[in-house]
Amino acid sequence: MPITRKEFKKGSTNLEKEITDFLNTHKDKAFTSDELMSATSLHTEFNMTAAPKTTVLIAANFVAFINDLATKGKISRQVLNNRMYFSAVEPKRKKTTVKS
Repeated sequence: MPITRKEFKKGSTNLEKEITDFLNTHKDKAFTSDELMSATSLHTEFNMTAAPKTTVLIAANFVAFINDLATKGKISRQVLNNRMYFSAVEPKRKKTTVKS
């Protein structure tokens, strides 16, 4: 369903928040893009005759989105055993200064 130019320019961070919230809730684990996609409310409505093409496009858009989040430092990305995994960002440790 098309959206207006105004809605498009407004953008949305709902999916971003949903992904980062999910990863922060599961800080002790990392997930593949397909696992993350299954854990979100991403709209995957399509008709069955176009399913293969649509499914590939949805997956490609989702992977591009989560890679963008990783590039921005909002989530972490790591390749292990030829699979890409995503996890919550490790909290920054405060530097301790030693007083003399």
